Amino acid sequence: MIEMTAIVLAAGKGERLRPLTALTPKPLIAVSGQNLLERNINRLIESGVKKIIVNGSRMGDQIESFLRDHYEQSRMNIEYINEGKEPLGTAGAIFNIIDEGLINEDHFWVVNADIMTGFSFNKIQLNPETLGHIVLVPNPRHNSSGDFCLEGDRVTISTDERYTFSGISYFSKRCFTQSSQRYFSLAELLHEHIKKRVITGELFEGDWLDVGTMRRLVEAEKKLAEKRNE
Repeated sequence: MIEMTAIVLAAGKGERLRPLTALTPKPLIAVSGQNLLERNINRLIESGVKKIIVNGSRMGDQIESFLRDHYEQSRMNIEYINEGKEPLGTAGAIFNIIDEGLINEDHFWVVNADIMTGFSFNKIQLNPETLGHIVLVPNPRHNSSGDFCLEGDRVTISTDERYTFSGISYFSKRCFTQSSQRYFSLAELLHEHIKKRVITGELFEGDWLDVGTMRRLVEAEKKLAEKRNE
């Protein structure tokens, strides 16, 4: 039986969340009593993902300790990999995980650790020529111009109505193994493949927040409080 695998990208420095991130890595910042990493891992588990790989760098020992303390006794297969002091970039981090032999399946989810979402990480059937599928959301205030367009289910870079990349994606290993580069961002890789028309996408209009700054952290706290009071 093919089981779903996910990578949680958790190596960000969290500069825009200082002073909270001075002594705590960004993925372990709490929102209404539960940290961002735990929220994303639990959402993946609820969606049926069976293996989760978390990458880290700065203060990665704290992330590794958290995973050990909270999930070691569970039946979940959760692994931590430290990418070292030299930044690999978000795409480079995924290359590294693949090179380490941690991805057994042909396809896998990738999610940024600093988002909160109600998205369901279900298995997606990609056409043989398609290398990846990304989830887009309506543009938030901090990214009003958007990132990518949708033409049917095909992601394009045009001047039409744009949506924001959510930090959620589903990839074929070939998306990475066909590239000669190793140290660069996921945004660069996506642009390269979108131009070749081998990336599909969807618009998700459910719960989603990017908690990358102090202002957005306050907004997330406020929205969760409103939901509790409904």
